[in-house]
Amino acid sequence: MSKIELLSRIQKLTNLVHGDDLSRYALSESSVAELRQALDKMTDEYIDTYC
Repeated sequence: MSKIELLSRIQKLTNLVHGDDLSRYALSESSVAELRQALDKMTDEYIDTYC
């Protein structure tokens, strides 16, 4: 995955996880936890690859 694509995905997921819109989706706690885990994984991948 390219740097730009990875950053774009991180940004979109960050906006979803930390934004006010999350409450609109009626997601279960486990679904929210999965989203946060995916965000952490992508962030770690970015740091490992580009920092």
